[in-house]
Amino acid sequence: MNTIGYGNVFTGCAAGNRNIDGIRNVFTGNNAGYYNSSGSSNVFIGYAAGYNNSTASTNTFVGDYSGFSNKVGASNVFIGTESGRSNEVGGQNTFLGYYAGYSTNASANTFIGYQAGRSNTSGQFNTFMGVNAGISNTNGNSNFMLGTNAGNNNTSGTANFFVGDNAGGANTTGGFNVFLGTNAGASNTVGNNNTAIGFEANVESGALVNATAIGFRAVVSASNSLVLGNSANVGIGTSSPSSKLHLVTGTANQSGLRLENLTSNSPASATGQTKFLTVDGSGNVVLGSTTSGGRISADLWQRNGTYLQSIDDNAVIIGQGISKTPNDYNLFVSKGILTEKVKVAVKNASEWSDYVFAPGYTLTPLAEVEQHIKQKGHLPGLPSASEVVEQGVDVAKMDAKLLEKIEELTLYSIQLEKENKQQRQLNQQQNNRIDELEKLVKQLIERK
Repeated sequence: MNTIGYGNVFTGCAAGNRNIDGIRNVFTGNNAGYYNSSGSSNVFIGYAAGYNNSTASTNTFVGDYSGFSNKVGASNVFIGTESGRSNEVGGQNTFLGYYAGYSTNASANTFIGYQAGRSNTSGQFNTFMGVNAGISNTNGNSNFMLGTNAGNNNTSGTANFFVGDNAGGANTTGGFNVFLGTNAGASNTVGNNNTAIGFEANVESGALVNATAIGFRAVVSASNSLVLGNSANVGIGTSSPSSKLHLVTGTANQSGLRLENLTSNSPASATGQTKFLTVDGSGNVVLGSTTSGGRISADLWQRNGTYLQSIDDNAVIIGQGISKTPNDYNLFVSKGILTEKVKVAVKNASEWSDYVFAPGYTLTPLAEVEQHIKQKGHLPGLPSASEVVEQGVDVAKMDAKLLEKIEELTLYSIQLEKENKQQRQLNQQQNNRIDELEKLVKQLIERK
């Protein structure tokens, strides 16, 4: 029946029988390309290969009945007996293997292996590689399954990534799962967003979500959980972890462990306890007890809301060289205290130095201040160096006294500014008089 078609090669009984204007086709085998009319650049090899193809172009069908039902699907490659047999309109598919993609009538799939993707009907953008890989998939999309029987029970699960023999073998409708390794995720059926990495690493059956198992035969059985292999040690900052969790930081004396929502300000959930967590000489976290030795200091303190309170108003000594604090003092620190903020309580306003700015406050004449400095070696009202060494410094009183001196200095400065202003005004008046005198002298000289 060929009329204007050219560049065609038809070999076999009834091959290209209905071709009209199709060009550059190669049909080899009985009934190969039988109904092709205007399709071009096709290669059909095998008994009834591309039998129903009519107008579709750029297809390659190799094998008995491969691409048998294809009509308008273009740019497909089907290699293997019965491969892509049911496809009619799907394009850009690649099926390689006996019965690969047999039922597919969709586009953009890649099925490689014996019966790979055999049951797929409308699923798109899938890649199945291996014997029986994705064999049961019908309408699942965007899946990648590599390995013998990988995802072989998946029907409508979408966006799964299974690599390894029988990986994801039980999955039916679960989606967005990642299973890597032989038999990985073998029990997952309908669970979503799960990850299993390692030989027989598994997600138990059920509708688990966001469950992760990593390691040889690691198993996770709860949603939103991460499980490592039973004998695994986790190292953070180290390549040779020696405990279940081994943390190493780059900074000395820091654990690297932070509890965001459990801080020193958090209320205690268990009170009246004598056990606590601490570290041994190797940095291992161990359970300690205030009753297991001579250290019973914890018994002297209790939690009062968000505060740690001394039970009997006891004093605290930090450091060596002193056995008790002076009267009316409750804390001694031998080597000092480093802090980012200090707040000292002032009992009433009279103890602060704003009285300097009150009306009637009399400033000591600077001549008397100078005389006091020459005699005593320090400002009036402040302790001498020997007094500070002997008696220490009351921070609140000293701050108030220092502020008093600063405020007095401010008043001296204001007074000096006033005197300077008066002097400038007087100088200006004198300059004006001098100018007038110069003018008069000049007039007298000019009259002569």
